[in-house]
Amino acid sequence: MSLGFGGVARLVLSDEKSALYLYKCENLNKPDNNPLEDGEIYIELEPIFSAYVPKRTKRYPEGIPIHFPENIDLDELFAKGSLAVKNCSNVSFTDARGIDRQAITLIWEIALEIQLSGSFPPKIGYFK
Repeated sequence: MSLGFGGVARLVLSDEKSALYLYKCENLNKPDNNPLEDGEIYIELEPIFSAYVPKRTKRYPEGIPIHFPENIDLDELFAKGSLAVKNCSNVSFTDARGIDRQAITLIWEIALEIQLSGSFPPKIGYFK
């Protein structure tokens, strides 16, 4: 069973140190659902990539596989300017900071890819 919402982010600009993603979010529960790719996510690579410290074991000498980003404090990244979000026009939910919660989910997906591969993913998305 689906909750009826999701989002997609597409890399539009990158200099290997920082990236700008355009994103759109969709909520099938809203009667006026009109997803436009007009939201922006600015993210820097180094604070996220360096936060991951592989936990090595005998079974996993390269590090235990991760399924979610580790050691990331979004509030700190926002305060330092390493992360910024311009909400899209189809916002359904915002957090206490006024940031689109679907953009936060996309940020976590981007951060996981950064920690796994060390580079920005060209496209990321999710649907719940």
